[in-house]
Amino acid sequence: MLATIESKNAAIDKLNKMIENGRVSAMKVIEHVMNNQPLDTVAKASTFQFSPNEAAKTINLHFGSDGQHQTLHRNAIGQMAEVANMPIKYLDYLSGPSWGRELLAHSLEKIYHNAHPKDRYLLRSTNQQIRGFLSDKYRRLDSRAIVEAFADAVMKKGALPYEGIVTDTKVAIRAIMPEVFEPTPGEVVCVGISLENSDFGCGALSVRIYLLRIWCSNLAMFEETMRQIHLGKRLDDNLLYSQQTYQLDARTTVSALRDTIAVQMDLASLRNRMETVKVAAAKELDPKTVQNHLKKVLSKAEADAAFQAFNSPDVYNLPAGNNIWRMSNAISWIANSTDNQERKLDLQRIAGEILPAA
Repeated sequence: MLATIESKNAAIDKLNKMIENGRVSAMKVIEHVMNNQPLDTVAKASTFQFSPNEAAKTINLHFGSDGQHQTLHRNAIGQMAEVANMPIKYLDYLSGPSWGRELLAHSLEKIYHNAHPKDRYLLRSTNQQIRGFLSDKYRRLDSRAIVEAFADAVMKKGALPYEGIVTDTKVAIRAIMPEVFEPTPGEVVCVGISLENSDFGCGALSVRIYLLRIWCSNLAMFEETMRQIHLGKRLDDNLLYSQQTYQLDARTTVSALRDTIAVQMDLASLRNRMETVKVAAAKELDPKTVQNHLKKVLSKAEADAAFQAFNSPDVYNLPAGNNIWRMSNAISWIANSTDNQERKLDLQRIAGEILPAA
């Protein structure tokens, strides 16, 4: 149901302030995508040479017939280590001390020269740093066209830019509908839509509906309503023949994105999401059940913090009652306090996953 007059006025005032504060970050993400498209190179493993980079506390990758080199981002090193069957803990151990980086560079070079000499990989870089080490079948999606289509489609539905998140390997843009709802007495929420994508193999292109609890900015993201994986045809060494496929993929993805937004941001669909909140608020849980579930889906520190919030007397930052809706908000609440933006996105997805299906 739509919010009552009293709560609606207060909620709209706060929502307007949140949108105003978040609009800048959303626009920065759009600018980042438009100005930072990755540069692509297909290189053979037989040309790889590695060397430690003490200034950047990482290692360099030398590749190609001309011996060009760039530094490796932690994400790319992790992807290389996965192909080489190197445990991530071992990778992190070697990445710390200078002698460890020397050993890591030596190990990767020996493995790729002897175990994968004929294999080819897509290297995706930004600012002279390789951030993605990917299969030569990686399906490149034009983030510029996707972001433009997302912004255009949500505005046509009346949604407004709300928030943007950008990391070294991932971007997220969120828009929010200006209507406020009160699915249960005193619980005022609004609905938005989130676009996430990684150009560097850190996740698929994903579109999700989310709920935002106005009073405390707790956010929970529902199941994916669109997912495009980065898997396509094998790339040629010079990448030229794949340009037409690249453009066709972009048009197909943009069309699917527009259709998804049109359906998911329909008023009937938004009202249906309110039923999810009503069901979640009515589903009582005993604290022990909550604690056990949190331990299954969160790290120990996160589970302890979320359970402490759930079990507290706080009924402003979290909804009242021992129920699923409060447990979801407890997870969202700790997500708001993390400085790791990628983990924040993970926690908000977990908060949405425990809610009943719409």
